[in-house]
Amino acid sequence: SQNMEEESSSAAENCADTDTPSSLFFTTTDLISKMNRSIQEATGAAGELPGGGGFELQRKLPDGSYRRADESETAAANFQAKMKQAAEMTASLEPGERIEWAGWQRKQGNDLFARGEYREAMDVYLTCLVAMDQKTKKNENADPDVSEDNSTEQQLAGDDMTARIEKEIKLPVLLNLALSAMKLGLLSKADQFCTFAIETDSGRRSVKAHFRRGRVRMLMGHYVTAELDLEKADELNAAKFAEGGERGADEEAANERDTIARERRKLSRLVGQASRNQKTQKRAMERLFQSPADAGGGDLAIATEGLYHEKKTPPIQHALIEKYDESRQQLSCWQWYLHMVGRCAQKILDIIGEDEEDDSEVEIPVDRDLLNALMDEKKNS
Repeated sequence: SQNMEEESSSAAENCADTDTPSSLFFTTTDLISKMNRSIQEATGAAGELPGGGGFELQRKLPDGSYRRADESETAAANFQAKMKQAAEMTASLEPGERIEWAGWQRKQGNDLFARGEYREAMDVYLTCLVAMDQKTKKNENADPDVSEDNSTEQQLAGDDMTARIEKEIKLPVLLNLALSAMKLGLLSKADQFCTFAIETDSGRRSVKAHFRRGRVRMLMGHYVTAELDLEKADELNAAKFAEGGERGADEEAANERDTIARERRKLSRLVGQASRNQKTQKRAMERLFQSPADAGGGDLAIATEGLYHEKKTPPIQHALIEKYDESRQQLSCWQWYLHMVGRCAQKILDIIGEDEEDDSEVEIPVDRDLLNALMDEKKNS
């Protein structure tokens, strides 16, 4: 329409005066650059302004002070400016004119995507959704004497327009947004855009929408839901292929079928690899916490030794402990005292020599007099 072309050409003329001629809107960054350039032209300064003057975007802090806005804050301000301008451009347009405007914007977004400018392409795609979200005031100038039949016809026309908007603008734009988000590694956002697309009437029957969400979820590692989406895409493609149609449509359906089959084979390999990795990790954890006694001895016992080294008790110490346990109830106070001192000393020696321990038998010095006295008391009792 003429109004749409005038609005679009006006936006292009504004962008021609900015530092980024490829921009489709006049952003906050463009405004600041234009003001600083005007100051430079007025003062005759080249490069940076003398004394560090000029304008910049700043953020107000809770304490009332200001700091220079960072890159993300500048991008947010530019995005808000684009959305506001898109709403203003399309506020006075009729639904059909908005579809034309959004279609033109979508082509500009495709050009940005082709050049690898994915974030800029996403901003342009979102302006298409802003234009379609503008609500026309119903019955604003309606004649109160309009018949019920005319009202029904208007309702049917409105339903047809909604279906056209979903098919020509919303669905392809949402899928383009999902693809741009995938290119940027924003898989969660890509999944959301695909879900929004599938929630539309056209999206529920779209092979591409289900396929793209399945691919996104496969990249996210959500293999179960990815398989469901790819299976649904395969079913929709089979139905589309069965309906038949023009030669080009049949070729497109055949290409979609081959692409879905490749992705499903790839998903099957990933699921198999994930299952093998899970089993390997499970065996590794079992070996990590398994004790030598459970391992069954031999080389396997060494390989599956637990987290903590189980200290071996020398045979001689075993014998002394058994004899002490048998006779400690019959010891006198003095003998019990010596017994406890000996055990404490032995414990200290074990701790000191723990790092130098080996598999050979360790000979522990024994107090023979104390041992003979204990044995004599044992015989006499």
